[in-house]
Amino acid sequence: MVWFGSLAAAWVFASLALRRHAYYESTAYDFGFFDQIIWNTSRGRWLETSFVDYNFLGQHVEPVLLIFAGFYRLGGGPETLLVIQAALVALAAVPLFYATRRLTDMPVVGVGVAIAYLVSPALHRALDFDFHPELLAPFFLFVGLYFLSAKRPLVAILAVAPVLLLKEDMALVALMFGALVWMRGGRAPGSALAGFAVLWGLSTVFIIMPLVRGGGSDLNERFAYLFSDTSFATVGPVAVSRGASNLATETLPSLLNLLASGGWVAILSPAILLALPSAVLNGLSDHRQQSRLDLQYGVASFSLLFAATALAIGDIAHSRGPIRVVVTPKRAALAAYIATTFVVASAVVSFVLSSPYSLRTARPAPDPAHREVIGAAIRRIPKEASVSAQNTLLPHLSQRQFIFEFPNVPPRVEWVIVDTTLPITQQATGEGYDRVLRELTAWGFAEVFSQDGVRVFSRESDQ
Repeated sequence: MVWFGSLAAAWVFASLALRRHAYYESTAYDFGFFDQIIWNTSRGRWLETSFVDYNFLGQHVEPVLLIFAGFYRLGGGPETLLVIQAALVALAAVPLFYATRRLTDMPVVGVGVAIAYLVSPALHRALDFDFHPELLAPFFLFVGLYFLSAKRPLVAILAVAPVLLLKEDMALVALMFGALVWMRGGRAPGSALAGFAVLWGLSTVFIIMPLVRGGGSDLNERFAYLFSDTSFATVGPVAVSRGASNLATETLPSLLNLLASGGWVAILSPAILLALPSAVLNGLSDHRQQSRLDLQYGVASFSLLFAATALAIGDIAHSRGPIRVVVTPKRAALAAYIATTFVVASAVVSFVLSSPYSLRTARPAPDPAHREVIGAAIRRIPKEASVSAQNTLLPHLSQRQFIFEFPNVPPRVEWVIVDTTLPITQQATGEGYDRVLRELTAWGFAEVFSQDGVRVFSRESDQ
């Protein structure tokens, strides 16, 4: 049942992701960004990108992209990223089932927790924002949880260790899992994973990335508000005050929503504390989606909360831990079934109310005729030319050495493509979308295609 559900979910997740891309809903940041980096790497330009002024290694440390570059060498493309991500996200329900079954000795409970994971709106919101390597973390985490429940701590930490390849901040997930292994008796393996995670996190964030980029980045600026307009004497209290305010107003409500979508069962296990460091770190950012644990930013906390949920139901089923005060051995099985019912019911209600995959969610898209026009316009642009493209057009042109998001039109750009009927981001508007569009002819561009709001420009010397 779980295998069938996971495979069905993989098909649904992949189909919706491919539809989103085909309907010109995928975005420049971060899908076009990743596509260009992986494509460049597959062509021998290791982790190069034109989105920032330095190598991608200065922005994030994500060695897993090298594996995806291998798929690109075999003929893969952006669709490959979406399909692999959808498959691993969905298949994570399988080790979660086996882990929960072993923790509870109750297969039905394992099925319920796996279903709740698959229908969770937090997971769907992350999937509906194109491709991000950290979405693969639940698979490795739940495999590790299974081996931990099987009392094989060494194999458990080896199963979780690959999360360090996904992104530098996944070091927190590895650290917290190491702490969990330590708490459950695997002192040496848990300490080893936690220690290596700390070393890896510090090395990537404070040594590798700053050296590559040669200074600060836009990601650092998300935390600058904590220290701006302060002195040596006031920096501590001010930073604490501002951070606490952001956590209380932005992060806490989102964390409560994550707990509510799991029926609040995670609070019955001390393991819930393991989800807090990642939530706090993201919560201190002034980037709205990040501080609200939305999209890919909530994956770490979400995954650890599900692990805590499985562990909590395991404690209920065996009347152990703090829960034994209220759940006697005679009522343990019934209590475990009730807790699982809460988890599944809460996840289903949350799915209906807030999942982007719910039937309640409208998904407007360009009609087939307009998509044909966009396709014809894209085909006018030479494959090797440097391009400035509007947000949702860019991921269809990103497999080239130089690509920029319009209205960024540096001197090296040879072609420009926009679609005034597609959504225009507030950032693009603020950076002068309309003004730049008007000034293209003065900059030496000639309009070579115009139909149904889709416009293509080429520098006159390139026509």
